[in-house]
Amino acid sequence: MNKEEKRDLQHKPKEVKIILDKERTFVLDLNAYAEIDMLHEGKTYYDIELDVIGGRPYAIRAFMWGGLVHEDPDLTPEFVGKYITVDNFKDYANQLFEAMADSKSKNKENKQDDSDSKKK
Repeated sequence: MNKEEKRDLQHKPKEVKIILDKERTFVLDLNAYAEIDMLHEGKTYYDIELDVIGGRPYAIRAFMWGGLVHEDPDLTPEFVGKYITVDNFKDYANQLFEAMADSKSKNKENKQDDSDSKKK
């Protein structure tokens, strides 16, 4: 494994500060994805992610909770949902999209770098 591959494996997900009842740190890591995946019976993480992109409220709440539960195991999706209102929904969604884009862009960069190195 070369240094660049090792560095890519060590990429830490972007931490986003979110204000609910207090400042919390939102992180979309594998643990968050696993929590999200297990939250809704019959829906996979991928299904919920598509619903986030579609702006479905349950999905936004699920992703917000999944990225915050690492700090407080007693945190519930309903608790998170109490702080997301019509007035601030778009702000929270934008923060969520920012974290998702960071995760996806690193993945795309790694795939692009890998395909470029195979062409050489």
